[in-house]
Amino acid sequence: MDKENEIIIDGIDERIEAFLRGEMSAEEEAAFKQELNNNPDLRNRAMTMSALIKEVQAQNREKEQTVITTNTVKSKKRSVLLWACSIAAVFAIVFGVGLYNNHRRHALLEETLAPYYGRYHMDSSVRGDADSATIARLYSLFNQVKNQKDVSGVIKELEPIYRSLDEDFSYYPWANDIAWNLALAYVKDDQIDKAIPLLEKIKEDNPDTPISKKAEDLLKKIRAL
Repeated sequence: MDKENEIIIDGIDERIEAFLRGEMSAEEEAAFKQELNNNPDLRNRAMTMSALIKEVQAQNREKEQTVITTNTVKSKKRSVLLWACSIAAVFAIVFGVGLYNNHRRHALLEETLAPYYGRYHMDSSVRGDADSATIARLYSLFNQVKNQKDVSGVIKELEPIYRSLDEDFSYYPWANDIAWNLALAYVKDDQIDKAIPLLEKIKEDNPDTPISKKAEDLLKKIRAL
């Protein structure tokens, strides 16, 4: 799926570059402008690339004005500098687009997860002093996942708890919640490969239940990313 996304993104970038350089026909340009009007993501991507190119061009002009000279030696140095600037421009564009893609991916992950967060409140789940402390800590971790607070720390704390479920029955009543929130934390931390088996096990252990359906729906969505 990643390779297919890369091919699609490369094709989009080629069209954006052709548009920015004025290399489209009148018909192609008109159609592309209509796409920009109708597609906010495409418009934002085009604006990002345009800003990067303009910045690189401005830097190149400034460098050229600084190094231009009638001296032959300095002229050679200017040629080398322009070559270096061209390479830098390529890196700037690739790096800038990479940052955009990374930001967009995290936005898609958060948009995908939004409907799947649970609400955890202590007031309706107290069973005694020991259980109260256990529930309070678990619910605190679950709410950290929802609020994107130290997700890596949550993973480090939930992983051993999840692994101990078959032996430590003090956590067993919340087994599904622990597995579910650990899976969400993995997705938020861009570790989708670890989230998938957890969600598959939730489906397997809870057939024909609401959480099984939620796990199935989320699996479809994250596999499509």
